[in-house]
Amino acid sequence: MEDRRAKLAAAQRLIAPLVTQSERVRHPLGCAPIDACLHGGLVRGGLHEVAAAEHAATPAAIGFLLALVTLTAGSQPLVWVLPRHGDFGQPYGPGLKAFGIDPGAIFFLRCVNTQEQLWALEEVLRAGAVGAVIGTRPIGMDLTASRRLHLAAEAGTTPLFLLRAHQDHETSAAVTRWRVQSHRAASDSLGFLGASRFAVALERVRTGRPGAWVVEWDHATLCLRLLTGLQHRIPEQDPGLFAA
Repeated sequence: MEDRRAKLAAAQRLIAPLVTQSERVRHPLGCAPIDACLHGGLVRGGLHEVAAAEHAATPAAIGFLLALVTLTAGSQPLVWVLPRHGDFGQPYGPGLKAFGIDPGAIFFLRCVNTQEQLWALEEVLRAGAVGAVIGTRPIGMDLTASRRLHLAAEAGTTPLFLLRAHQDHETSAAVTRWRVQSHRAASDSLGFLGASRFAVALERVRTGRPGAWVVEWDHATLCLRLLTGLQHRIPEQDPGLFAA
């Protein structure tokens, strides 16, 4: 037994230098089963991708992405790199506030093409001066480009959250990849729209394990809750969609 412990300690000493400082900084999401799959929480300095299960679920994917941003960045300033055109319009102030994000604390950068988007994302990440960076992953962005962004996020110890198109089949260096399906929202005591709900699948995570849950975002307390007793099914996926 002592020999086994000595070998384990030696292995840990060898691995420790390979773990970057940004990988040690994790933000718990507040849901124990999800945090367990993430080995304690979401890595701060890294690339995280959120994809819709289908095109119609893109607004739900954006909502869940914003929840992750709030839980990770808190009230710190944000940078949102936008493409010239978007299928679902532009960020809406009251909607941002529902996810705990102050519209006045966001710097919006509009880019005319993919090259400009990638350049802006990398430069802002390396500066390390904001709580998080948000963007839309350009379709066709290759593995090399995603690695550059991940390394920039590590260098600036800043999380990067990219909205990924549901039909994007490119490989990526992302630390986590999530797939989101819309779920019927909760109603308040008067029957009006209440808390937002999402069917979420963590499809890939470094140093962790995948999982799937139904979660609820509380707009009043700005926290994520796990809903128990609700059956859900994540749609069938192309096995190559989120290949490493």
